[in-house]
Amino acid sequence: MKKNLNQTRKIIVIAGPTASGKTDLAKTLSNKFNGEVISADSRQIYRGMDIGTGKDKTFFQHMIDIRDPNEDFSVAEFQKETYKIIDNIFSRGRIPFLVGGSGLYINAVIYGYQFPKTDPHLRSKIESLSADELIEKLKKFDPASAEKNINNHRRLARALESYLYNSRPLSEYKKEKPNFQYLMLGIDIPREELYARIDRRVDSRIKEGMIEEIDKLLKSGVSYERLHRFGLEYRFVSEYLQQVNSQKYFANHHEPIVNCLKQEMIQKLKFKIHDFARRQLTWFRRNKEINWIQNDNQAEKLIHQFFE
Repeated sequence: MKKNLNQTRKIIVIAGPTASGKTDLAKTLSNKFNGEVISADSRQIYRGMDIGTGKDKTFFQHMIDIRDPNEDFSVAEFQKETYKIIDNIFSRGRIPFLVGGSGLYINAVIYGYQFPKTDPHLRSKIESLSADELIEKLKKFDPASAEKNINNHRRLARALESYLYNSRPLSEYKKEKPNFQYLMLGIDIPREELYARIDRRVDSRIKEGMIEEIDKLLKSGVSYERLHRFGLEYRFVSEYLQQVNSQKYFANHHEPIVNCLKQEMIQKLKFKIHDFARRQLTWFRRNKEINWIQNDNQAEKLIHQFFE
């Protein structure tokens, strides 16, 4: 039974590592508390990427299937669109549930990050520079960003792009508090159980046709390089397909070799997702605002307290 709460611009955030059960929890809670789910997943925004991203289409979610795979979509665009959706949900007397494992997407919304204007042509030139070259140039314009991002080539490039295009150091952009309150819930799951879930999910997605789905993306014109940017499943599977389709190794499509490569790819993918989940947990554990929960009842209790 749905419950109507006396809300005053309050949203629920559900975060956690991959395969921790965020979507299932969001589906249950949004139904109980008259809510609507906004997906905070950097890959589920793309059409045709269903199995590999684990989309649950048994219920409606905002910010799913809104772009084609060859289209770019930045965290700044995600923030802008999500603010519009949140306002719309409030206008209909419902509760927004922001749900996902993309920590930067979630933080951009709830902490009001400000983003500089960008230029794709300038970016491509800057990204060709080495990390040392980027640091050397940034030391003149934005030493704070040079020091903070010394081991991250992508962020160094963004910082230099920001200064050259906007004449303003990236470190000067401040947060702008959004006009809503939030309750952050994090799913606390034992590490071994999480790894087991990841392994089962990889096996399940392979059986559901993840390899065929990614092969279809390649045949539709999405490049190998583009797929690499979509993360682990897309990188490892596309590399496997690249090998399978290579005349150098498989002129006669030797089935035993193909099967061996497939099993090797699956095992590597599982281990890499384990590592990714650990990094996600490290990211989220740093946020002291997250209330870590182990079951639905704990989540419901916190939500009631939040609205009282």
